Formats: sequence, C-alpha cells, structure tokens
Amino acid sequence: MPSWLVNAVKIITSDGVMEPLVVVLVGYAVRQLNRSHRQQVISDLVIDIVDYIEEHYEEWGIRGSKKMERFLKLFGEEFRRRLGANPTQEEIQAARIKAEGYVQRARRQQMNMTLGPPA
Repeated sequence: MPSWLVNAVKIITSDGVMEPLVVVLVGYAVRQLNRSHRQQVISDLVIDIVDYIEEHYEEWGIRGSKKMERFLKLFGEEFRRRLGANPTQEEIQAARIKAEGYVQRARRQQMNMTLGPPA
C-alpha cells in the first residue's frame, strides 16, 4: 500500500477526526428521527381532527372556510400539547394540504358508495 494512503488512513481514523465525525452523524440521525416523529404526529392529528370536525360541524353551525379555521386552531393546540412546541409554517401548510386531501378522498369514496358499481 502506498505510504500516502497509509498516512491518509491514519489521519482519517485518528481520534481528532473520528470523534467529531461520530458526533455529526449521531446529530444527523437524531434530527432525522425527530423529523420523522413530527411527520407521524402531523399525519395522526390530521386524521383525528378532520374526523372530529366532520362529526360535529353541523352542531357547531360551521361550514366551508370556518371548518378549516377550526381545524387549524385545533391542530395548533393539539400539536403543542403532544410535542411541546408550536408547529412551523411548513408543518401547518402540510397539515392543511393533508386535511384537504383527506376530506376529498372521503367525499369521493362516499360518492362511489352512493352511486354503486357501474352497470
């Protein structure tokens, strides 16, 4: 093995290089795990809150954009309760998009069930 390669391996595997590298990798892994956990919380909250609103919106007397306002209020409260921090604007936007998609899929399924199979 060439001497320059031996020296490069010694430098790369030295404590002065390996310790910070391990710290960076562990930090990255923790950040990714936290991001994954936050995304799972968002997904769970969206489904639960949309279902809750769909069950109660008539008795509350709300429709249209008022339902989304109620969703965002409940989402923010529940997010803070579960994670101890406010959602970021990106997380709020992602939750809004997921909620709208969830409602649209539910409506399409309901329409398909009422229409029945094609003749």
